[in-house]
Amino acid sequence: MELEAFKPRAISLYEDFVGFPSIHEELRDIVNYLRHLVRLTREGKDDYRRMIVQAEPGALFLGRTGAGKTHALHCVVNEAAKAGYHPIDGSVMLGKTEVDPKDVREFFDSCRSEADDNPLLIVYDDARQLLGSSGRGYYSFEYGNSGRETRPMLGEFRRQIDGLQFFGHPAYVIITSATSLRHIDRQIARRFSRHVSFPRPRDESRRALFHYYLNRFGHDPDDVDIVTLSFLMDGVVAGRVEEIVSKASYKGDMEGGLTNKLLVKEISRFLQGPPVDTHLTEEMKILTGLHEFGGHTLPAYAVGLEPILVTIEPSADGSYGKSFHRHSKNLPPSSAKYHFADVVTRMGSTAVYLELEQSIEEGRMNDLTSATRSALDLYAVKNPMVNLTVGEGTYLSEGLFSEENREEIEGEIEKIKGAALEVAKDIVRNYRNEILAFTRDHLVKNEIMVRSEIIDALKEMSVEQGQYYEKMCDSLNEIGYPV
Repeated sequence: MELEAFKPRAISLYEDFVGFPSIHEELRDIVNYLRHLVRLTREGKDDYRRMIVQAEPGALFLGRTGAGKTHALHCVVNEAAKAGYHPIDGSVMLGKTEVDPKDVREFFDSCRSEADDNPLLIVYDDARQLLGSSGRGYYSFEYGNSGRETRPMLGEFRRQIDGLQFFGHPAYVIITSATSLRHIDRQIARRFSRHVSFPRPRDESRRALFHYYLNRFGHDPDDVDIVTLSFLMDGVVAGRVEEIVSKASYKGDMEGGLTNKLLVKEISRFLQGPPVDTHLTEEMKILTGLHEFGGHTLPAYAVGLEPILVTIEPSADGSYGKSFHRHSKNLPPSSAKYHFADVVTRMGSTAVYLELEQSIEEGRMNDLTSATRSALDLYAVKNPMVNLTVGEGTYLSEGLFSEENREEIEGEIEKIKGAALEVAKDIVRNYRNEILAFTRDHLVKNEIMVRSEIIDALKEMSVEQGQYYEKMCDSLNEIGYPV
């Protein structure tokens, strides 16, 4: 069988890898291991090398599609090539619908011949059939059997992996797959004793990814709000960050430059789908802006939360606008202050309607429902034995509380929401002119504004973050909740 070289992208493990530090360390250790095998061969310590290879002939890179496995693989291949390894593309062996044991033997016989002269790095990018089941996975859980016809191939593959220790030069195998470890044939998993798992990136990693890919596409990361972009991509795999920056860059090149708005649009398109075919009139834009900024973003900022995004663009789910905020140092998540601040922010849409008399409605239903959820979370802070939900399977429908309990809890919720509404109304009254100016001069004009743009505009209008923080805390104390 004629072997084909695996051709990696021109990226370096030490300069281009972006991800978890623990994974970076694991990849560096693989490269050091490969260099050590070459050194042992050069020093004539073949018996010692064989014992080491028997213990670790290869590695599995596991994680969801787009988690960064292939990026890491290319980084390792490039570093291995610098140490003299010839990268071999294992997909040559997998070119058929059904892989015959003979194909496996022919492929590894060719690799053995190649290894007479050079160390080899055998690479399989997304080769699930090589990790298939023989009935049970690595943790001995039953799962879908991959069929009797695949078992001879898997058996032959295991035998060939065991034979790598007898190659003339070191040979190491790396397989990437979106398969979970618990769904891998346990004999295969045992032989590939090094398992590198690629989870979804955390906030710090997402920021690093945006910084890296913006640089790669020729943009200055300081020109966009990476904090906002990272927040919006929570729970998304690493590969999507590259895709989003790439698409936004293409549009930025056509429109005169990359902007926060272009990036947010691409993120929204990925998360929600294409926007609805709806055109907002100027009047509707103003009403939506008053609701989203005056009703949510400004109250959140005034009580000390951190604004993330406000938009009046129609979304794929049919809504006309959205706003996001998050906790701050003074309002840590899961605290009573944070839950009450969230209720204030949700009730802000009702406050705008009552105080300005020119918003869409007296609190959208989803705003009122969200306020109720946050009020229940606040109630649970004072009553830690209570775990409540809103919607299907409520505390009442599940029979967890009596009618008397229900009336008490609902009365407490209304008290919390009422107190929050008074704080929100006070904020709207105090900042009436700023709400109108921000909506007409900024939001209607820009349609999408991110964290840095929101804060800069508010500072220009001398609106101070957390100005109503103390008042909110006093109100929380008055209704009997810990601050």
